[in-house]
Amino acid sequence: MQISSNINLPSRVQERLLNMGGMTVALFLAGIYFSTAIAVVASIVVGLIWLLSARFVGLTTVLKRYPVAAWSLLLFGCLIAGLAYGTAPHDEAIASLKKYRELLFIPVLLSLLNRPRYRDLAWRAFVVASLVSLAISFLMSLDVLETSSYHGASLKSRITHGIFIGFFAFYCLHRSMVGGPAGRLYLGLFLLAVFNVFFIVEGRTGQLMVLVLTVLFAVQRLSFKRCLLTCLVLAIFFGLFLGFSNKAKRVFEGIENTQAYMQEKPEQTDSSMGQRYTFWKYSAKLIAEKPLFGHGTGSFAEEYARVAQDEKLLAQHPHNEFLFIGVQLGLFGLIPYFGFLSSQFFESRKLPDREKWLAQGLLISLLITSLFNTPIYDHTEGHWFAVMIALCFAALESGEKMGIAHA
Repeated sequence: MQISSNINLPSRVQERLLNMGGMTVALFLAGIYFSTAIAVVASIVVGLIWLLSARFVGLTTVLKRYPVAAWSLLLFGCLIAGLAYGTAPHDEAIASLKKYRELLFIPVLLSLLNRPRYRDLAWRAFVVASLVSLAISFLMSLDVLETSSYHGASLKSRITHGIFIGFFAFYCLHRSMVGGPAGRLYLGLFLLAVFNVFFIVEGRTGQLMVLVLTVLFAVQRLSFKRCLLTCLVLAIFFGLFLGFSNKAKRVFEGIENTQAYMQEKPEQTDSSMGQRYTFWKYSAKLIAEKPLFGHGTGSFAEEYARVAQDEKLLAQHPHNEFLFIGVQLGLFGLIPYFGFLSSQFFESRKLPDREKWLAQGLLISLLITSLFNTPIYDHTEGHWFAVMIALCFAALESGEKMGIAHA
């Protein structure tokens, strides 16, 4: 009996570690919303648990089972290879590589979220963190809590908050389909989230996400007739927003900036959108110089300074993930990034319905964010997308048909 107990000891220790891992992933996800320090510490603990529980032994299996994990590691491997020929100083190149470390977390998190109860816990953490973020934002707008002069009525930047709450609105919309009191509660939360994104925080990325994800929801869940009706309601809402709300000024600013920049002699190049267009123009030039392998990992800032000598503003990144990877790695890096994105679409079709719908919404969110920002390079967005991607795709393992009840 004693012998049997000793034999089972490693299994019991591993089980304890995996339980801790499941809880730590939930803490990790919640920490991303509120504290970089908590998120960093939780990510280290997650990595240690993965090592101590020997989950790394099954890494090959994880990579075969989850193509998104294989593509994320391949992209990180390309970034490592890009260190060998880059023009950036060694310290800057290494610092840039570290910014992409969340790509390593996707296979780690997938192996720790292999049980429904761990995923259910992480989804609950997502809901609670989103609700608290939303509540804090409303309290800031009412001057109950101090408002940051830089972030406005949100704990994180306007862009980051818009991504979090925009996706939460999409989640609530799906949950509202359960009907009954719970369905009405989630419909109310959806409306609160939309109000927050459009009238409180006013982030254009979040606003675009809400519009596109609502259309996606209609395509996923409604009949053709109701889908058209939803699009009509959405168009009327956005028209009224543009026509009558003073909160639409940032949308008009973006349009005016674009029109000014498109003139024969570009104007307003120092505006938010004007700066982006300037970054994109010089990024395209840099990609054209070295289309196959790019200028090397971490080389963007130095190369941009070289080709944009007449510009007042230098740049650390072009506010576009595709161009950023293209400048650093060329096709050598863009192919794995497109593989990373396309694998999410193709593999999502194998997921249970609820995870499939959310995974597709997450992919649309990542695509939108990649067009105007650098979500994989940025710490908060990058870690959030890594955890959420793992959370959605971990359901692939068991081929569950019913999906998770979530919160």
